[in-house]
Amino acid sequence: MKLLKKKLLFSLLIDQPGQEFEYHDYHYLYYRTSEFNPGSARDAVNELVTEAAIDRLSRNRRAFFRLTSAGREILLKNLHPEARQGQWDRRWRIVIVNKIGVALRPFQRELDRLGYRRLSRGVYLSAANVSVQTREILMKNHWLNQAAVIESRGLVGSDDQILARNLWQLEKLGEEYDQFITLAQRLLSSGRRNLVLLQQAKFGFKAVFDAYFKLVCLDPGLPKPLLPPNWRGEEAKSLFFRLVDLAKTAKI
Repeated sequence: MKLLKKKLLFSLLIDQPGQEFEYHDYHYLYYRTSEFNPGSARDAVNELVTEAAIDRLSRNRRAFFRLTSAGREILLKNLHPEARQGQWDRRWRIVIVNKIGVALRPFQRELDRLGYRRLSRGVYLSAANVSVQTREILMKNHWLNQAAVIESRGLVGSDDQILARNLWQLEKLGEEYDQFITLAQRLLSSGRRNLVLLQQAKFGFKAVFDAYFKLVCLDPGLPKPLLPPNWRGEEAKSLFFRLVDLAKTAKI
């Protein structure tokens, strides 16, 4: 999925977490995707309406849009699958690939979509419960004789947390979370005193929105046993949604 479409869906998803999605106009969407040309954003919105990912409502010659259940599923499928699963079953899914030739690159993209990371040449690892989906991809593309799927409760001589930290570069991602939290806390404090500050170009709500959207796209959503003890993902999420509420008050 193209980044613009993903960001449009995310803009509508975060509006009312856990509740009915509200309708919003083009201005709402343009603001959250202002780094893109408005014409491109409009075309992407129309495509998403055609795909039934967004519902359109016309009122007084103005168009309003809200996310559909199908749109929510489309967005979640384009984020990492670990973020959508429950408690970890403490099993690693391992794919060992023989030579697939020119088909290797699309196969790697499919593995990435399912949350796999490359451990070594021809060996891919995932913490998500995606064995069935992996085998379906192999069958669909006639790759069963060229790759194997294995489930394991652990890898010999490897600590699960250390393995996850290295595979998904969690140390670097953790630093980005720290930077986001600093930015969000500063804006939340100042924005409560003066809502106009939410609209500033450099450190306003748009900057926080972009930073958190980037984190959502980067975060593999690993289960808690695989995360560092000082992981601040939930703290960042809480701060972000508090700022979303503040942005509503400021009518942004």
